[in-house]
Amino acid sequence: MNRRSFLGIAASGLAGMVAPRGLHASGAWDGERLVERWSWVMGQPVHITLFAVTEDAGLEAASRALAELRRIEARLSLFDAASDLVALNERAGRGPVRICPDLEAVLGRSEQLRALTAGAFNPAVEPLMRAWGFRAPRRSRPSTVELAAARREVAATRLELGDGTASLSTRAGRLDLGGIGVGYGLDRAGDILRSAGIRRALVDVSGDLIALGSPPGRSGWDVDIATGTPNQLFGTVTIRDAAVATSSNATSVVRYPDIVAGHVMDPASGIPAHALAQVSVVAATATEADAFSTAMLVSGRRPPGVRELVTLP
Repeated sequence: MNRRSFLGIAASGLAGMVAPRGLHASGAWDGERLVERWSWVMGQPVHITLFAVTEDAGLEAASRALAELRRIEARLSLFDAASDLVALNERAGRGPVRICPDLEAVLGRSEQLRALTAGAFNPAVEPLMRAWGFRAPRRSRPSTVELAAARREVAATRLELGDGTASLSTRAGRLDLGGIGVGYGLDRAGDILRSAGIRRALVDVSGDLIALGSPPGRSGWDVDIATGTPNQLFGTVTIRDAAVATSSNATSVVRYPDIVAGHVMDPASGIPAHALAQVSVVAATATEADAFSTAMLVSGRRPPGVRELVTLP
């Protein structure tokens, strides 16, 4: 952000759509018009491409989708003192706190995905993010003692969900939803577009994307996957009623005299993930794609539910 900077630190601009050839905003297909909207949400660029019966209807639907992304940002931000996530973290180890339905949904799915990836995806990594200097600057890499303490905090943190409540088991436990929050926001934005009658759309939040249907006459939306090197591509995927997310440890980093450390942490070892250099995952939902791309960067293993992937060893 810095990508996903509203939730945590993550890779920046690693994927992007290549607009289908022959489509122009002035054209119409099957009674629909192509509408595009650019904005800035969740601390990162957003590009919405959709087809609607009129330009005004398309712009209204895009505005509603952007508003939904901003609403999710307010609920899940790690850096907004008024967010439900901050309230939960501040009450860690002191009993349950009331949470909004969005945070409840994200946390419930996070627990399922943590189990499905054998812990490679784990939102309890926030103590490691602090130890490595992603929350406040430091002059040197964390010591062995500091890392051991942070790893213990991660391992000891247990999330308990009640009816509209959540609690963290230890006072040192903290959650960071940077590996799933953007995906959840994309899924909700997709729901908003569908409710507005939009059948064909692509929502791109700095390289994480969700696709509804496909452009007229096409089998899907073509998405080029870029590396951290400018103008360098390493794969293309075509998605329809699916999502793609990309994770890398090469762009959002902290630098010390003896190491350049990426933001995606291995919860078990306490060090930046290095099983793969970069991975792009296609999954049924953006929530899954987001979490799965993080997990694969950590473990190198393909979780169940991944439809397609592009990896950079």
